[in-house]
Amino acid sequence: MKKIALVLVVMIAAFYANAKPPVSEKVLKIFSSTFPGVENPRWYEYENYYEAYFDTGDVKCRAKFDTNGKLISTIRYYGEKMVSPYLKAKLAAKFPGKTIFGVTEVNSENELTYNFVLEDSKTWTHVKSDGTGQMEVTEKFKKAEQ
Repeated sequence: MKKIALVLVVMIAAFYANAKPPVSEKVLKIFSSTFPGVENPRWYEYENYYEAYFDTGDVKCRAKFDTNGKLISTIRYYGEKMVSPYLKAKLAAKFPGKTIFGVTEVNSENELTYNFVLEDSKTWTHVKSDGTGQMEVTEKFKKAEQ
């Protein structure tokens, strides 16, 4: 019985040792040069692209690459301290009394968008903005009473 278990363990180890990496070397090289210093990104393979999930400091990131290694888009998630002073000032003027709970920054070849989640004691407000500060409320929710 022990021999069978040992053979199974060796076979499984050999299978995983020879398994092809989920991402091409070309994509990995471009990723490393685009995002230097990132350790242990989590890769996901889709039909027409690869997606890497990783952290850089307090920022959570996703980067999408086509199969040739071209960066298609990035999504970054962060808090108030990473928001540009210009956008902070625009938000404060347009939404007084609300604080920034979180930000999702979406950047692709054709656009850069910021999706802010603002809060006060009673509501959550979702605001979409471009880099110039053109803003619109996309959703608003009442907080549950505590």
